[in-house]
Amino acid sequence: MEDWTQELENYLNRSFPSISVGSVVSGEVVKISEDYVFVDIGLKGEALLPASEVQTDEGKWLVEEGETIRALVTGRAPDTGSFILSFKRLKEQELWETLQNFFKEKKPISVKVIAKIKGGYRVKFEDFIEGFLPFSQSYFKEKPEDPEELIGKSFEVEILKLEKRNFVVSRRVLLEREYNKKKAEVIEKIKREEILEGVVKESIEGGFLVELGGILTGYLPYKELSWQRLEDPGSYLKKGDRIKVKVISFDPVKERIKLSIKALLPDPWEKVEEKYQEGQKVRGKITKVFNFGAFLEVEPGVEGLIPASEISWSKKVKVHEIVQEGDIVEAIVLEIKPSERKMLLSLRKLEPSPWEKFISEVKAGDIVSGKIKSIVDYGVFVELREGISGFVHISNVSWSKVDNLEEHFKVGQEVRAKVLEIDPEKRRIQLSFKHLRPDPWMDVEERYKVGDVVEGVIKKILEKGLVVEVLPEVEAFLPVSELIEDLRENPMLKVNKLLEEKYKIGDRIKGKIIHLEPSKRKMQLSYLKYLQDLENKEIEDYTLQKKKSGGVLTLGELLSKKLNLTGGTK
Repeated sequence: MEDWTQELENYLNRSFPSISVGSVVSGEVVKISEDYVFVDIGLKGEALLPASEVQTDEGKWLVEEGETIRALVTGRAPDTGSFILSFKRLKEQELWETLQNFFKEKKPISVKVIAKIKGGYRVKFEDFIEGFLPFSQSYFKEKPEDPEELIGKSFEVEILKLEKRNFVVSRRVLLEREYNKKKAEVIEKIKREEILEGVVKESIEGGFLVELGGILTGYLPYKELSWQRLEDPGSYLKKGDRIKVKVISFDPVKERIKLSIKALLPDPWEKVEEKYQEGQKVRGKITKVFNFGAFLEVEPGVEGLIPASEISWSKKVKVHEIVQEGDIVEAIVLEIKPSERKMLLSLRKLEPSPWEKFISEVKAGDIVSGKIKSIVDYGVFVELREGISGFVHISNVSWSKVDNLEEHFKVGQEVRAKVLEIDPEKRRIQLSFKHLRPDPWMDVEERYKVGDVVEGVIKKILEKGLVVEVLPEVEAFLPVSELIEDLRENPMLKVNKLLEEKYKIGDRIKGKIIHLEPSKRKMQLSYLKYLQDLENKEIEDYTLQKKKSGGVLTLGELLSKKLNLTGGTK
């Protein structure tokens, strides 16, 4: 049988001297069947090409009917004598030559990952030659979370090793080379302060991460999104958005990049000084409310602060009780500092201040009402209106002297007072309690004179005498020397003890006016002179009565009468 096969081969070789085993032939694909591809190479019968040689691992055909292909003659079919072709062996020979040339010239090739194996991946070059891609050489910078995600993918690689029909490739080398190239391009653009295009990578706390050129990542803070305040900056951009940005800071060592969108837009604060002046009324929207005040957006990107003290003239209200976010309000410009991007506004100055309103309604001489706010040693503070207080000096509390104000007044007590003076510049109001009624001393000069006897109530017991109220808010002084007869004869007498034993506050006592100066509000009494006058009057009356009766007044009777008088009552 073997001899017959050999003879047949020799015969065919003699019949077709130009085609033999090992020859490379060209032919047209006539038919593709499940097992063979029939190729017309110019002979009576078609050559046979095993179908497995022209199919990929996924079953895709590498040739199609009508296509002209080249193949290697590897033998003949024993039964028909048809030539057997190999597309794969010829392709492999050609591809190995290509690989050798690319390896020498360090040119990249394209491979497809077909399977994951120990230490890396099995790859194919042009669907025919298998090689090895180490896992460490399959990525650069970002390690794949799932190593199998590369299976089925095609990409360029560089040949690291080529020997004995084996080759090892690296994707990392090209990725790194491409990264450095693009990185240099991006950095050069940054240096030239060019506008860059980026892709939003993800949202993080306080801002977004933006990929520049697919190489570097920059940080875009919320505050750099827009000149105006954004209610929800986190939703301003979404992952995958392509945006234009400007680099506002760059650290080439740490590769830290800070980006801005608003830097590409005109700064609204540049023209604030031209558009707004102090005292001007503005209108805007409340954007934020805090305990210390509220922010008012007067135009997109320009906000002013209304301090809590400028929200209302009333100190009892809180900021959020007056304004809420979203309110449209008017305000007065108090101060502008464009260089510091600051504008101070006032809500309360849209209305007259309580002080201005008060002085427009009240004048000196008017009677006002209020509550005692505080009591000090030298007077009383009275709150007339919220934020408006007047002062009653101790000298204006009463026409008589007051030593302890807290004995007469309480904090919170409702009182009436007369306005004595209003000082608009110092914002001071002087009040008086005592001027609500006439000065009682004005009547003293008309009603009394030196020598008159008056009766009053003991108000104070002092070391030097008694203070006696002879009329409401009119006090006289009764010295000890005019009260105790034997004081001069007995200077060692304990006056204080004697006064406290003999007199009590509230007792009534009479006295003779011995000194009177109404202009200086002074009146001095004498109890001893009152007694002496009383004594003289009694003796005079007794003498007169004795004469009328025709009797004679003796010295003994006079002495007896005087002794009885000296024991008289207060």
